[in-house]
Amino acid sequence: MFKKFAFLLALMMVLAGLLAACQPAAPAAAPAEEAAPAEAPAEGEEAAPATTSQEKKVIGVASFQLGNDWNIQVAEGAKAKIAELGWEVVQTNAEANSDAQLTALEGFLNQGVDGVIVPGGAGPALEPVIKQLKDAGIPVVTVDLLSQNAVTNIFPDNYMTTELLAVFAVNKLNGLPGTYAHLTIPDFGWKTVDIRDKVADLVFEIEGWTMTGVLDSGLADAINQSMTAARSTLLANPDMNLIYSSWGMPAVGAAKAIREAGMQDQVFVVNTDADRIVLAEMAEDDSPILGVIGQRPLDMGAMAVEALAKHFDGDTSIPAITFAPFYFVTKYPELLPPGVPTLAPVEAWETLYPGVEFGQTN
Repeated sequence: MFKKFAFLLALMMVLAGLLAACQPAAPAAAPAEEAAPAEAPAEGEEAAPATTSQEKKVIGVASFQLGNDWNIQVAEGAKAKIAELGWEVVQTNAEANSDAQLTALEGFLNQGVDGVIVPGGAGPALEPVIKQLKDAGIPVVTVDLLSQNAVTNIFPDNYMTTELLAVFAVNKLNGLPGTYAHLTIPDFGWKTVDIRDKVADLVFEIEGWTMTGVLDSGLADAINQSMTAARSTLLANPDMNLIYSSWGMPAVGAAKAIREAGMQDQVFVVNTDADRIVLAEMAEDDSPILGVIGQRPLDMGAMAVEALAKHFDGDTSIPAITFAPFYFVTKYPELLPPGVPTLAPVEAWETLYPGVEFGQTN
């Protein structure tokens, strides 16, 4: 019996070996250090491009001016991000001259830079050369202005932020109609300023406010020019409640005029742009500047470079308008709708200007 069982077991092992020999051999495992070869593209099909943002780029930054913190910080934010990516930057300063900014953009076109960032300026005047840059294969990202030929246009939601300033002012007067002057750069063509002007006036009109008139802040000497304009308006309108300013530097001039007139308890200021000089004034106990939209220009400059990097990588999903974050700076957050990100003036300084001693405005 044992011999018969051994014979059957041996026979089964032989049959198993024969069956195994008939199976196809398993492929040898590739060495761990070698990657499998890429599949060659089919005939007539192009290979997928490499990630081009990894290549060294030269980026032109055409600043409209460098005379206030917003413009300085947008450029600094962009340059820091460019350096982080190992790219090169060429920066120009038009010193608030649209023709000089136009010339700078034409220079970038002739130099054949890889990409361009335009922080602020008179959009309509720049549009033809931005289109030329696009047609030449040089992508453009704008900051705080709008171009139909840009990869994207970066700014806070000026519709919402301006409405917040107006609602803040309405709540400050407990919903009663007030009287205000509108301090801005009339007919300059800066898209974001145009939005702030129109939205503010619309809200105040709906709320039944009276506007005494539009005051021209100018550009080159905005604080002093605004102070002179506000002084005249306060004398002519002793019942005034508010000076609305579409940007930062004129608000400081308006505050000086209000202080000079001794009307801090009656007239207050709201504006966009938390420049250091604005925050330093705002932090004073008797400051008439009560509500400020604090843009985050360092972030906006970095976002512009990031948009260019995405474009270089072939990303086609970049929106035409990219909204940047903001803070509402005030000592009275209770006058705002719930959920609005707020900071007190000193907190805003520490957040927006890290490492800079409070009060240092030069």
